Amino acid sequence: MRLLLFILSWIILLNACSPGDKKNRKKDVIPREDMVHILEDIHLVNGFFSMSYLRKIYPGTDSLSNYRDVIGKYGYTLDDFNNTIDYYTDHLNDYETIYEEVLKDLKSMQESRYDSEMHGMGMRMKPQGKGGNLWTMKTEWHLPREGVRNKIPFNVEVNGRGIYTLSLRIRIGKNDGSRHPFILAYFCRDDSTKEENRIYWKRKKLKKTGDEYKQYILSKELRDSLVTHLRGYLLDDENTDTLYIKHADIKDIKLDIKPFYTVAADTSSNKK
Repeated sequence: MRLLLFILSWIILLNACSPGDKKNRKKDVIPREDMVHILEDIHLVNGFFSMSYLRKIYPGTDSLSNYRDVIGKYGYTLDDFNNTIDYYTDHLNDYETIYEEVLKDLKSMQESRYDSEMHGMGMRMKPQGKGGNLWTMKTEWHLPREGVRNKIPFNVEVNGRGIYTLSLRIRIGKNDGSRHPFILAYFCRDDSTKEENRIYWKRKKLKKTGDEYKQYILSKELRDSLVTHLRGYLLDDENTDTLYIKHADIKDIKLDIKPFYTVAADTSSNKK
């Protein structure tokens, strides 16, 4: 239903912007492949200019001129696009099929970018000594300024067996578009692409507290000596599309480890 409403809003908007004669003939329709790419680019442009600080950098831009530029890049005019939308007014099932392909491609782009970010973060990690804070990455994030739908991936090299505790403070706005946001964390061996090589922590559900920061603490024992990294997302969610914007702030991120050998040493000392 949400997808259908979005489709109808496009039809109303573009018909209002460009009067042109209605044409429902198949030959007047922009080819499917080009239409998919155009809609993908329009989504990306919308996400780009939804950030207020970018609108200040590029004053005077408006949605109609942005759409015209995108459409023109593929060799079409706004009237061509209008005629195509008019055709799909009577063929909504076909349009929905196209739009499902658009959403699938956008999701794939997003996942590829996250995988790249996680790999880069992992390369920058420099584990500290036994015990202490292992988190040497950014400890403060502000969305959507630092990513409209950024799930904030992390990749930390573990420091041996012990009890790992992740703590952070999060503020999620009431206008946040995430569906059931949560923290996802898991230990993994070298080949993290295989599910059996992951040891998941219990999900930590996040609350939309508005202007108030909330402290979150999650912890798990690591006894598997083959595990090499702790990975996951600080702001994961259950959204199945890209038609939303995150509004959240995170600070004071910290990852502590209490090695098992320390516990054993304390126990031995107490016995004496």
